[in-house]
Amino acid sequence: MLPAANAQKREEYENIPAELSEPYIPSAQMVDPATATELSLDELLVFADQNAPTIRVARAEVERVKADQTAARATFPENPALGLGAGPRIIDGDSGMSFEVSLEQTIELSGARGLRLDALQAAEQVALAEVNEARWAIHVETHALYNDLLVNIEQRDQAQRFLEFAQSLRDIAQRRIDAGESSPLTLFAADADLARAGNEVSRANEDETRIRAEIAAVVGWPSESIPPVTGELEPIRKAPDTKVLLKRMRNNHPQLRTRRLASVLAERRIQFADREAWPNPTLGLSYEREGEPDAGPSPQTWMFSVSVPIPLWQRNQGPRQRAQADLSLAEQKQHAAALKLRSELTAAASALTATAERVEQYDRAVIAPLEQNLTLLQRAYELGEVDIYQISQMRESLLEAHARYIDARHEYYQAAAILEGLVGAELWPTEGSNP
Repeated sequence: MLPAANAQKREEYENIPAELSEPYIPSAQMVDPATATELSLDELLVFADQNAPTIRVARAEVERVKADQTAARATFPENPALGLGAGPRIIDGDSGMSFEVSLEQTIELSGARGLRLDALQAAEQVALAEVNEARWAIHVETHALYNDLLVNIEQRDQAQRFLEFAQSLRDIAQRRIDAGESSPLTLFAADADLARAGNEVSRANEDETRIRAEIAAVVGWPSESIPPVTGELEPIRKAPDTKVLLKRMRNNHPQLRTRRLASVLAERRIQFADREAWPNPTLGLSYEREGEPDAGPSPQTWMFSVSVPIPLWQRNQGPRQRAQADLSLAEQKQHAAALKLRSELTAAASALTATAERVEQYDRAVIAPLEQNLTLLQRAYELGEVDIYQISQMRESLLEAHARYIDARHEYYQAAAILEGLVGAELWPTEGSNP
């Protein structure tokens, strides 16, 4: 039972169609960097698909394969060879000039040329599959950075709210000192809280600058930073059913298509290497004229020749064995990729669900009552029910809880990006996206 089960799993995850699968790219218009003032996620993804440096490199590799195809389309495997010979013909001390002209051409009758073109066609498919791998990787990375940027904007807005809260507490502390209701020492604590809140805002602005620069580098934006982005984060959701995700991964993940097409390429190269072992005949045509010392008529000779190598010692053994090894290696890589992706997807789905639960817990316990808690703290301080040091401690607890909440959101959207990359398609398909 166990071998049969393993064979079934092997077929399920490795019997991938030997054809290209285009990654999902939204149907937004290409933006002009010179006039763009803001960018949506779809616009970023479309721009990246055409301009990302990594994708451009992958597309350049396709052109190299096409150059090999151009070379392989030549009708004959070798250029014709033209031979010329001349010299004196001496009889009893008398001489006459003799010369010879020959033309030889090696022809291919084995059909290796067609198999070579088939192998190069398969190589082009592999190169295009690698382009699709790069396209999907850039899609996922761009989406992840976009989410990072939106979470950072949330963090900056909340840091600004804490800054306003710290400023209001300082103003209250100053009024109470002016009224003689509090010691001037309380102003030090209020100033310290205000400084820390200002640092959090500065740090959030710095992170935004960094992320926008990273996005510009990934998508190939011509300037050092992208314009402001528009849009909203996707809602927090638990991962879809793992079995469904595994099925979608099998249908959509570009690496599985690349590995399958690499096996097809290895098979084509085996056929070509076997056929290349066949000898290629060489046809020759020569003309010879012998000079006569007595100036009499010169004999002329036309000769047609055929020569065929005898495949005794060299039968293309090395390339044939190498082609067999390449096929075995390609199959092992395909098997290893399927197992690795399956394992990583299972772990990523579990991680996404766990982080979603953490975000929901923080959202209920911290974020929902946050504004109310800040208002209550400010009111309690105004009424003298708590001192500035108690306020500082409570504010510290709220800051820490909010920081953990933001960290959990970062982790969630990073986990979503990782899982999306493993599925090979969007996690929650929309109209026009991968199924």
